[in-house]
Amino acid sequence: MYELALAGALAFVVTLALTPRWIESARKRGLVGRDMNKPRKPKIAEAGGIVVFMAFLLGMIVVLSTYWVAGQTEFMLITAASMISLTTITAIAYTDDVSGWKMGFVRWKKPLMTTVAVLPLIPFLLDRMSISVIGCQISLPWLFYPLVMVPIGFIIATNAVNLLGGFNGLEATLAITGTLTLMWFTQGTVFFPVLFVALSGFIAFLWFNRYPSRVFPGDTFTYFAGALFAVVAVMGNFQTIMVLIMAPYILEGAIKSRELHYIYSNRQTFKPECFGIPSKDGSLKEPYPQIWSLTHVAMKFIRRLKGRCYENDVTILISGLYALWCLILIWTIG
Repeated sequence: MYELALAGALAFVVTLALTPRWIESARKRGLVGRDMNKPRKPKIAEAGGIVVFMAFLLGMIVVLSTYWVAGQTEFMLITAASMISLTTITAIAYTDDVSGWKMGFVRWKKPLMTTVAVLPLIPFLLDRMSISVIGCQISLPWLFYPLVMVPIGFIIATNAVNLLGGFNGLEATLAITGTLTLMWFTQGTVFFPVLFVALSGFIAFLWFNRYPSRVFPGDTFTYFAGALFAVVAVMGNFQTIMVLIMAPYILEGAIKSRELHYIYSNRQTFKPECFGIPSKDGSLKEPYPQIWSLTHVAMKFIRRLKGRCYENDVTILISGLYALWCLILIWTIG
């Protein structure tokens, strides 16, 4: 148990120590993005998720060393394969981030590229010919699960987590809540240490990403978090609970996809964003007459309730409702 505590502490301390240096380095290199919810739209360091991921890798070296010393070969192989998969997806996202804000990979290419990350997991999934969905066992053709369902699941998970954000602290807070909830359901499994080490980095990163944010997570962070959820769901057979944990991301995707024809027809001039329109006093209004995001729903609700909506209000409301949803899952299922 002390080895796991050491791994988590290492990930936490490294994230806490290196993020300020990353902020300084990113600014010098021009790796910055506009904080769209601020009146003056200041430039903020981007891609801070790379520090979280590097700290995660260091923590996981401790975990792998523990398995090696204890002779737990199976645990070591599963964890190593999971880390290779996570590294592949995070590398793709980081490459996109460093290409510049809104100048990276074409939107449809990046999801397809993430399917490469499935390859290290396939040897562990070859005999998987059924899945359990809400207590019902569903039989599948041979290789259908690893070659069809898993790549699709990775595309959905990584991109769904990337959809909901744009507000200081929101992505990190949601990732922390989702990881904590998944840890509850994975106690005693090989995936609990993986989640614990990642959680330690997420918590440390929130210190810099909270309002007013000094660094943005970037796709590096959100794709890593989404891939983390996907790996645990796929390898550990936690598909049902993972779908429930990802409910807000799935809802966000449903909101954005309900008018795909309109978005495609106006793709040159209209790309729906989660941001609000800031006033001089820092309050926010919805950017469109239509609702294109849960953040727009939150802004509209808060303005009707309080008269004005500020950026941190949106983060607190969405994060609070998500935490409540996860507590309900633990109470009813766990």
